[in-house]
Amino acid sequence: MSKAARKPESQKPKPKYRARGPHGLSVPEAGAMIGLGRNASYEAAKEGRIPILKIGSLKIVPRGPWLKQIGADDAA
Repeated sequence: MSKAARKPESQKPKPKYRARGPHGLSVPEAGAMIGLGRNASYEAAKEGRIPILKIGSLKIVPRGPWLKQIGADDAA
């Protein structure tokens, strides 16, 4: 195996979705909480079924209102 074909050992795999901090979720994370896949989650956000805040092209689901909407406890 050539050196160019090997990954450096220090390189970790990237997470599937980026965390949005303690007060927000990514759209796929929010959708996964109610059993939706990635594409269905973005479609639900587009239709307004998942509340989002848009900052440029970034979409954030506010954690508190989302957990209240789906009837989950905000223990986090």
